[in-house]
Order: sequence, then C-alpha cells, then structure tokens
Amino acid sequence: MPTDVTSFYPKGIPVLHLFTGSHEDYHRPTDKADKLNYDAMERIAMFADGIIADLLANPTRPDYLKVARSESSGEGGREQLRAYLGTIPDYTQEVDGVKLSGVRGGGPGEKGGLKGGDIIVELGEQQIRNIYDYTYALDAVKIGKPVQITILRNGERIKLTVTPEPRK
Repeated sequence: MPTDVTSFYPKGIPVLHLFTGSHEDYHRPTDKADKLNYDAMERIAMFADGIIADLLANPTRPDYLKVARSESSGEGGREQLRAYLGTIPDYTQEVDGVKLSGVRGGGPGEKGGLKGGDIIVELGEQQIRNIYDYTYALDAVKIGKPVQITILRNGERIKLTVTPEPRK
C-alpha cells in the first residue's frame, strides 16, 4: 500500500515509514482523531528522534537502497491474487499467534465469525505463532475455498470456517 513517502523513493531519496498499527478505519474517510493512538505516536516520535540524532551525528550518510520489483508485482500480478480475510492485526500486542484489533465489515473474516480481540493460532494446516506465520499461511490458502481457522477467544479455543476472497 502506498504511503506518504512513496513520492520520494522513486527519486532516489531514502525513506523510512513508521506507524502505530492499523484499525478498522485505517486509511478510510472514517479514520478520525478519536482513533489515533497518541501514546504510540509519542513512542514512535521519540524513536524517530533517536534515529535522526544518530544520522546527524554521523558524517557518513546511509546509502540509498533500491529494492528490485518482482515481475509478478504490479497490475494484474500476484498481489492482485492474494487471499484476503479482512483481518486487522493488532501490532501493539505480543502474543503467541496473531491478535486481531478488528475485522473489516462485510469481509470474509467477519462473515466467518472473527472478531476484534481474537487470537489466530492456526490457519488451515499452518500453526500461527506470529505475523510472519500468518502471512505465509495466507499465501497457501485458495481464494473461494473455505479454510478452517482456529482462534483463542477469551481463553477458549474455537474453530471457525472462513472463505478467502480476492483483495479488492
């Protein structure tokens, strides 16, 4: 997903993108001030201040590193075919699994019974211990083919069935 720094990167200007995590209204017109995570913004600002101070103190500038675009990305490429569940991970919580801060209204996750606060611990045959496991498991599921998802909800292990859709 493009960010505010996208216009700088193609011009060879190094960029760094930091954010406090997503929520159901992230990048939507309904994303209002009451959704802002002010505590996390303060932590990120302090972190960024440390990075900037280190850069200013060192006469050597970081190299611009161009990331090669894979042939499968872009219009009609693999990203267009990635399975979508409409889940919104909670990046502020460290748990064994992937905790959800919410699910997109009308998305496959909501249709399948997922809710904010759920912790995904299995998707299909894949054990989910972190966001990387979850991303890998999403790559393995098929659009339109129901898949079993195991969650922890209030300490109870629950099995649900979700049907992945293409990302719109």
